[in-house]
Amino acid sequence: MALLRHHYNKWLYIGFVLAAGILLIVTSGCQPSTPAAETVLQPTVKATTTPRPSRTPITRVDPTPTPTTIAEGDPITLTFWTVEQVSPLQEDELGDFFQTSLRLFDRANADIAVDLLVKKAGGKGGVLDFLRTAREVAPSVLPDVVVMDAVDLEQAHADNLLQPLDGRLDRSIVQDLLPAARRIGTVDEKLFGVPLGIEMEHTVYNTRIFTATPMLWTDILSKNTTYVFPAKGVNGRVNDVTLSQYFSAGGEFLDDEGLPKIDDAVLKDVLDFYQKALENGIIDASILEAATPEELWPFYVDATAGIAQTSVRQYLIDRELFNNTVFTPLPVRSETDIPVSVMHGWVLVLITDDVNRQDAALRLIESFLSTPNNANWNKINKSIPTRDTAYQRLAGDDPYWVFLTDQLNTARLEPRFSDYDRIGLIIQQAVEQVIRGEATSEEATATAIDAFAQ
Repeated sequence: MALLRHHYNKWLYIGFVLAAGILLIVTSGCQPSTPAAETVLQPTVKATTTPRPSRTPITRVDPTPTPTTIAEGDPITLTFWTVEQVSPLQEDELGDFFQTSLRLFDRANADIAVDLLVKKAGGKGGVLDFLRTAREVAPSVLPDVVVMDAVDLEQAHADNLLQPLDGRLDRSIVQDLLPAARRIGTVDEKLFGVPLGIEMEHTVYNTRIFTATPMLWTDILSKNTTYVFPAKGVNGRVNDVTLSQYFSAGGEFLDDEGLPKIDDAVLKDVLDFYQKALENGIIDASILEAATPEELWPFYVDATAGIAQTSVRQYLIDRELFNNTVFTPLPVRSETDIPVSVMHGWVLVLITDDVNRQDAALRLIESFLSTPNNANWNKINKSIPTRDTAYQRLAGDDPYWVFLTDQLNTARLEPRFSDYDRIGLIIQQAVEQVIRGEATSEEATATAIDAFAQ
């Protein structure tokens, strides 16, 4: 996998350049140097006779956000937490879009100022971790609006950190949400978050190798080609392809009473497919080094692989480069199985329970979800809009977007119940055992079920 390591080094270099740029900003600015950076839009007082100066991001370092004292006559200052992936720290158009959106909101809302703080997406020091910490030790510094990973939504709701959006968010936005977007943002049948966009994967294949669409696992096993998909998983949890194949074969992780479970027969079928693919030379252990489709994409581009898993983003970037590539749903076990994709997204949520601040906070959320903004963000980000009106702007009569519509109808969010981390780890370990040739599908399934029972 020399080519894969080449791409790792490329991204490490880009990461180094970005880190160096941020360090230069910190050391050359007037702010003190401290351990961790956050991007902030500083609030300013709205003048009544002169225009308010535009606010530009600066770098500020704090272990926790600093509360802002608002003097009488000052505008409401909203605290807005986001993640680096959805912030001015992004390169080129992505960063410019976010910063421009905040400036336009500033101009349209003379009575509202915004402090923007950029935090880690997850883990220690991440958005959810900081929300929990702030509520316990300094509730006065809790933010008003937050962008968080959709997988954290249910836990944030369980921790009583979120305010429901039903009956509060602009009705025209709520009614315009795609059903898939509504599913992402719903917990306990209430809307608690709205995704800025939807990220998803699907399959592509080379028509020089497959004369008919490979719809089944047997179609892949019958060809002398390579199948690449990112099998590493994220944070130890099972990768999206295995998760999609498990769901597509009818597997579930909760029983009728809402208790965690693993469908051992379904898991064995998925692992048996991997075992046969390994024996036929269609896959090898190198796919366990990749956590994202982008890391393996060069193998498809170079025609080393005849079929590959790709992201919507990667396909939209490179679709014009190919003459012999066709998009297709994930191949499934049997003709009666329905392909299920796994969705991801960054959701906007309302945190403040202060009714005097909620109107301003909702206006901020609604500004990012306006049809033009939602369409522009997803056009730049190469992702799927969450509003139907924005979706139609990008889709037009493009057959690819018709395909995505079908995929969204059956797509599911990565599980987010409390015991899923343990289940996801157990299944990923079973996947790795089979793909490395360390266990048969039957042995790996038995090990997984035993681990789950402990």
